Amino acid sequence: MIRAESRAMKLFTTIYHDARLLGHFLAHYRRAGVMQFFVAVSEPFQNAVRCAAAGDITVYTDLDVSDTVIGQVSAATEMRRRHQQPSEWALVVDLDEFVEFPSGIDGIIADAESERATVVRGIMWDRFARDGRVVGFQPTSDLKSIYPIKARFIKSVMGGADYKGVLVKGLLKSASAHHNFEDEVICSRELEISHYKWTKGAIDRLRAAHRMVQDSGEAWAVEYARVLDHYERHGRFAWEEFGGQLDGNI
Repeated sequence: MIRAESRAMKLFTTIYHDARLLGHFLAHYRRAGVMQFFVAVSEPFQNAVRCAAAGDITVYTDLDVSDTVIGQVSAATEMRRRHQQPSEWALVVDLDEFVEFPSGIDGIIADAESERATVVRGIMWDRFARDGRVVGFQPTSDLKSIYPIKARFIKSVMGGADYKGVLVKGLLKSASAHHNFEDEVICSRELEISHYKWTKGAIDRLRAAHRMVQDSGEAWAVEYARVLDHYERHGRFAWEEFGGQLDGNI
């Protein structure tokens, strides 16, 4: 990746039910050139985030991050309101979303600006262990080696929207979580998101999230139900059935 030196890039994220990816997340985005992180965190993980916090991280413990489970973005929206300028580009991602920047962030933004775009989208490529089971990782692990299989799982199995606006110019309002923004102008260039969701404990976390989404009355609870059904039928993520492929860069 090419580090972006000229732009003080900001990143906004929230942590609700698991913080184990935080070290990998910070390292990935620092390498990409992110200079400032704004993190809203739930109470169980406040100490973990504070321990990882350095001078480039601002931690919020007073914002509601629980609504992220049901597709809401109130915490990220409030942090953006406080810290993102009207004409400023920023990254808005979840903790398990690692955007790949093959030409550096500045080059991508230059392409977007040339098109007068205000949003650069990423496509979610879920990452899986080779045997399809949920496995853990260590602080020094190479995530791509542990999860070498990639697939457009959200589209193929969940039946959901597998795109997200990851680079956003100014204070565009969410229209559908971070999938769509009001008055957005989409850049023709799409990025790839390595989605490290299916780690140790993921199925239990998904069951809890499924109950919360069901209780909220959201119709897309069926997307989580499809994942649980798939895993229970196979005892693993049967990636060969939904277009999984070995990452050619490993």
